Amino acid sequence: MLTRHFPMYSHGLTLTEILIVLTLSSILLAIGAPALAQWVRDIEVRSNASSLLAVLHAARTEALTRNAWVRLQLRDTQGRPGWQLGCVQPTARCPSLIRQQATDQGTAVRWGAALLSAMPPIHTAIAAGANFPAAIRFDATGAAPNIATGDDIARIDITYNGEPTTRRMVVMVSAQGMVRLCDASVSNTHPMFCN
Repeated sequence: MLTRHFPMYSHGLTLTEILIVLTLSSILLAIGAPALAQWVRDIEVRSNASSLLAVLHAARTEALTRNAWVRLQLRDTQGRPGWQLGCVQPTARCPSLIRQQATDQGTAVRWGAALLSAMPPIHTAIAAGANFPAAIRFDATGAAPNIATGDDIARIDITYNGEPTTRRMVVMVSAQGMVRLCDASVSNTHPMFCN
């Protein structure tokens, strides 16, 4: 007949083993926390740049759809994200305010802009709030001719305020109305290289 033998005591973790695990976990957390914070800042900058790209595309589409000049205004003098989209000459078909995003007071993401004639090299960041308030106007054909004349901005840098190591994204707008998002930190063989 088979019998079972039960141990006299159960095995578990000792206090020493638990303390070792806690110590190692604390060390890993201390090493990984700054990298995690950097990663979160990079994601916030990238998300903000993608949102700006989307609203620039929307402004161009509104100009084409309404067959009228449409202006995207970036109003915050400190370069905080926020914009207002409306028609340059309001009519019944084209209101002065089509849509807007209120200035985000709680973010550390900042925008800086430059005119085509005063644009620094791509490896040089534009200071937060530079040339703000600013605007980009699209005509009924979707072009942005005021960029070539120096009346509208041609480049917007998206950075994280006070963190020079955070990824910097760049939005470029051409006089033909083409809008491009690029990453200033990648090599010239990468598809997101700014040129």
